[in-house]
Amino acid sequence: MRFLFLILFLFFSSPVLSQDSTSDLQNKINEYSQKITELSNAKNTLSQQVRLLDSKIAISNLKITQAEISVNALKSQIITLTVEIGKLDVYLNQLSNVYLNQVVANYKYQKKSAYLPLLLDSYRQGFNSAIRNYKYHQLLQEGNREVLLKLETTRINYDLERDKKKTKQNELIALEVKLETEKKTLSLEKINKSNLLEITKNDESRYQQLKKAAEDELSSLLKAKFVGKRDVKSGDPIGIMGNTGYSFGDHLHFGVYDLNEDKLSSWTYQSDTDTRSYINQTRWPMNGTIEITQERGHTKYSYLYADRFHHGVDMVSQNKTVVSVNDGVAYFYRNTQSSLGNHVKIFHPDGKMTLYLHLQ
Repeated sequence: MRFLFLILFLFFSSPVLSQDSTSDLQNKINEYSQKITELSNAKNTLSQQVRLLDSKIAISNLKITQAEISVNALKSQIITLTVEIGKLDVYLNQLSNVYLNQVVANYKYQKKSAYLPLLLDSYRQGFNSAIRNYKYHQLLQEGNREVLLKLETTRINYDLERDKKKTKQNELIALEVKLETEKKTLSLEKINKSNLLEITKNDESRYQQLKKAAEDELSSLLKAKFVGKRDVKSGDPIGIMGNTGYSFGDHLHFGVYDLNEDKLSSWTYQSDTDTRSYINQTRWPMNGTIEITQERGHTKYSYLYADRFHHGVDMVSQNKTVVSVNDGVAYFYRNTQSSLGNHVKIFHPDGKMTLYLHLQ
């Protein structure tokens, strides 16, 4: 009884929103999605980036609310199904007992009928008594068929409701994962906004200055000239950590790409893959104590890049010598106009290419 009370309490206390409310949420999500598209195509200014982040924060909040509504609705459905399954379980037990009693009664009747003397005795008692026994036997058989039909129908319904509950439970698990993901996204967007305002001091001219430095860095990289290649072994020195003139000072930018040597012309800076996993499989590109100054992905500085994503990992070490992380063929590039484009690309036998930027 206490369990039933708890189920009913949870059921009626769960928030239920109308279809209109959920439609309003989706409409607002669509509106912010359109605004994000417009802001993404607008001129890249600090105020535009702040509005873009505000829109992303708003859409994350809406998606969280939407997911919470769906989670609560599913919980209510699961509670209802649990109650229905409980009722069907009780009914199945009752029908099983009825059927068992009828089987026993039918068995006794058949056992009694098996004895001819008893049957003759029944006829001696009169023709009406025989008719009553026959009708009783017919009723027993009909009752058995009816109970069997109810048992089968109830069992099928029980299985169906149980399958529905399992499906709803799986949907609930998936939704709860989605809800947690949306909450993490919201937290990240808030951090991104805070970091953007921190590094730019909420100053438009500083933002444009930092953005131009990032653009110049990539431009210089693309203009760098190939000056030669040679075979290298894992741990062989290939250059010295340099200063890009950017806000980080001296550092090495290290990236990993799925690229063979004969596909060099198709290389793009943005097509990198997971850097850390490859380092863990091979070795670090510098010796000594290494400090990561910027991870790969959405970082506090990534909004300064054209695609709002930092490709590769930035690191520094007191030992400034940069080494190859694996055996391969090293291509050396230099740009006499600037140190920004001095870098090395190394093609490895495993189909990976590693990139080492900002060398002296």
